[in-house]
Amino acid sequence: MADFKTHLSAGAATGFAISIITYWADWITNVYMAIIVFFVTAIGSFLPDMDSASGLPVRIIFGLYAYFAATLTIYYLHDNGSPIYLTLFLPFASFIFVHKYLRKIFIKFTKHRGIFHSVPAILISFFATLVIAWSTDLKVLEKFVIAISIASGYFCHLLLDEIYSVNVLMSNKKKKKIKLKNFSLKKFIKERFGVKRSFGTALDLGFKQKEKYPGIIAYLILIVLIIISLPIINEIYNKLW
Repeated sequence: MADFKTHLSAGAATGFAISIITYWADWITNVYMAIIVFFVTAIGSFLPDMDSASGLPVRIIFGLYAYFAATLTIYYLHDNGSPIYLTLFLPFASFIFVHKYLRKIFIKFTKHRGIFHSVPAILISFFATLVIAWSTDLKVLEKFVIAISIASGYFCHLLLDEIYSVNVLMSNKKKKKIKLKNFSLKKFIKERFGVKRSFGTALDLGFKQKEKYPGIIAYLILIVLIIISLPIINEIYNKLW
């Protein structure tokens, strides 16, 4: 599979392309939004690795979640006129909980290259971002672009994992001669193209071996998000056409 730097570089390149195209198409109206789109796509490019037990991606992702949780806590307490000691303590507590304890809980109940490396996970990232973005003051198409950016970065990560699962050039392996006796197409492809065991585990439909329940849960979440998003999609459709 591709390493963190490769995923981040590809995500940044994808983000740059999306920001340029959407700015040119007037879906986003200022340079600041273009910069946000760039960074959001880059973040989406390593979201699939948040189920990794260790490493830089999971620390970055849960660090961002922790800051987001602390910020939401501050806004909630401020709007409700909470006492100053709560306003100072609870955001800090929410940050520590998400960054340290929630990450450990999450890692315990997930498996790397599990459901987060699948097609429904891409769709969940899109619709979940769309629902969250709809609570902001951004314009209709800007919210749509943010959701596209996250999903594009996510897809870019999984596509790279699949590409890196096949060594087409076979630079470090000697190609074997084809033997017609006991010929196996699967074995031939594996030997000829250097197909690794990880091939097909990123862009699958979510029903991995011994992981049927996470796949079912993922599709249930996706269905709920689609139902919630129907009015949003209708508004986007009316804006575009």
